[in-house]
Amino acid sequence: MQIIWLERLRRWIKRFFRPKKRRTAPTILKRWYGKHCAVLRLERNTPGGLSTYRITSLYGSYDYLVTLDNLRELHTELVGEFEGTPIRIPTLDYSHNTAITHRFAVFRLGRDGSSQPIGIWDVDLQGFTANYSLREIAPKRALCGVALRSLSIIHSTKTPSLSWASQMDRMDWLGLLREKIRAELQNPNHNLKACIILHESS
Repeated sequence: MQIIWLERLRRWIKRFFRPKKRRTAPTILKRWYGKHCAVLRLERNTPGGLSTYRITSLYGSYDYLVTLDNLRELHTELVGEFEGTPIRIPTLDYSHNTAITHRFAVFRLGRDGSSQPIGIWDVDLQGFTANYSLREIAPKRALCGVALRSLSIIHSTKTPSLSWASQMDRMDWLGLLREKIRAELQNPNHNLKACIILHESS
C-alpha cells in the first residue's frame, strides 16, 4: 500500500513539470510570500489527500512539497456511488492500531521534475480529544504551521551553514510537526506515535 500511495503521489507531482500545452497544474488555493520563499497551498485529489503545500525559494536547486493524508481514507477502496457520494470500504483492519491517524510526508522537488522523499511517517494527529471539530481541523492547521515555518528562515550569504537552503536541509520536520500539533490540540504531552515509513538517512 505504501508503494501504491507513493506512486500515485509521484504521478500527481509530475503535473508540475509537464509541457505547458499539456499541463493541468494543481490549483493554488492560497499563497504566502516571504522575503526568501513562497508557500503555496495546493488542491490535491489523490485518495486520502488532506493538505498539500509547495515551498518555493529564491535559493537552492529544488523546492519542497509537504503533504498530509488521512490513513483511513488512504486505505479504502471505491466500491460505488450513491446519489453522487462515493462509497468506500476499508482495505485494512485498524483494530490493532487505532492510534495512527495520518501520513505526513516531505519531498524535495528538483527543477528537472524529479522528486525525492526526505521522510514519510505515519502519525497520530488527533489524540484523545473528545472535540470532533478540533480532531478534524487540528491536523490541517498543524501542517500549515509546518509549511509556513519556511517563511521565517533568514538567509545569510556570508555563512554557508546559515543559508536558507542549508537550514531547510537540516529541518527537523517531524519535530516541527510535533510542536505544531501539540499547540493545536492544546496538549503539551501529545505523543505522535510516529512510525517511519521512509527516511532518507535510513
